[in-house]
Amino acid sequence: MYMGTRFKLGAVAIAMAILSGCATPVSDSPEAGVMSRAQAWLDALMAFDIEGIYSFTSPGYQSAHSAEYYSRNYAGRNMWKTAGLGEVSCDGAEEFGVCKVRLVITFRGFMMQEDMTTELTETWVNIDGVWYTKPRL
Repeated sequence: MYMGTRFKLGAVAIAMAILSGCATPVSDSPEAGVMSRAQAWLDALMAFDIEGIYSFTSPGYQSAHSAEYYSRNYAGRNMWKTAGLGEVSCDGAEEFGVCKVRLVITFRGFMMQEDMTTELTETWVNIDGVWYTKPRL
């Protein structure tokens, strides 16, 4: 009987070890982490949510600049028809915590008869495991 109890306890311990591996979160690639944050930021930008986009700036930036100041970087946003994420490049992510995200934007300016498409590149930086947009200065 002692051997049977020991066997059962051992089997339970092995099963728990195997299942705990399933519960361990898979580490996202830098590209996946940035893409997720960049999409949420872009959704807020397209919704004209100034406080929302501002929340993606670093705590250091927020201590020095207001949301209104930051929003000036996107003064032409009202002409944007659509915007989507393009290529995400994280060549320096491991060493420097920096990724570049391309935005593909379709817009129509004042006095324009047709839509135009252009690309903007946004820089994202990793600070203590969180990706933040690096505002243009």
